[in-house]
Amino acid sequence: MAIPLRKQTNDGSIYCRPNSVEEALEVLLKLSPQEVARRSCIEDCEHPEYVPSECMLHFLRHAELAGSEDVLCDLFVVLRQRILKAVPVRKKHVFGSSKTGANSVDLEIRDAVLDKFQEMICADRIKYDERLDFYECRFNRAIDKLRATARKTAWHEAYRYVSVDSANESNDPSEEVELALKAMKSPMYAEEVDFLYRSKLRAAIISLPPDERRVIELYYVDDMSIESNDGETSTIVKILGCTEKTVRNRRDRALQKLRDALGEEDA
Repeated sequence: MAIPLRKQTNDGSIYCRPNSVEEALEVLLKLSPQEVARRSCIEDCEHPEYVPSECMLHFLRHAELAGSEDVLCDLFVVLRQRILKAVPVRKKHVFGSSKTGANSVDLEIRDAVLDKFQEMICADRIKYDERLDFYECRFNRAIDKLRATARKTAWHEAYRYVSVDSANESNDPSEEVELALKAMKSPMYAEEVDFLYRSKLRAAIISLPPDERRVIELYYVDDMSIESNDGETSTIVKILGCTEKTVRNRRDRALQKLRDALGEEDA
């Protein structure tokens, strides 16, 4: 029999695992720890021998069921990989280059989720941690909640310190400003950016003079080059019919005004 949970709901009743989890545990508890570890490596959730994350966590919390530290380690590694997949890190385009890099805020979110989960696992090894009871019931939902909390914290910190270095020759915006600019055009980015911050940035851009606003839209939102040696490539210079220096001056003036409008975020 699976070891009962202890955490109580608001009405005083004890947390109960879903029937599917209880049934899977009943099967797994009849197997050798090594067989449980082998099955845990199966990634296809439709496979008949797939081990739900809730069940792996149950074995991790009760070392006597795993039988050895090697099995515990194997289960933890697999569960950690599942968390990494549940908290992906998107690739971002690096302005002025064809290269891509990991989104730094996504990295912070992923690390925060892993750190919090590992903290609870360690605490549970010392003394029963009731917070993990919910994970034994709805593991993916619990990780989603951790991710939402970590994302809110990460973006809050990013907005507090967002700034564009005026000494930066490229005058590229910070990653947070870049993402907010993209979110105004593509819904796929919208959930990653705080609504109030995005609204403030939108208002700041709307307040720009038309010529400066157009440069910002073309350069940062449409990701268009100012100038190009390729005669067939669309560039801001060609679209606006002005010199490269004029485009850069408009961009720099616009960025300075956006910095001033978002200045309180740097405090």
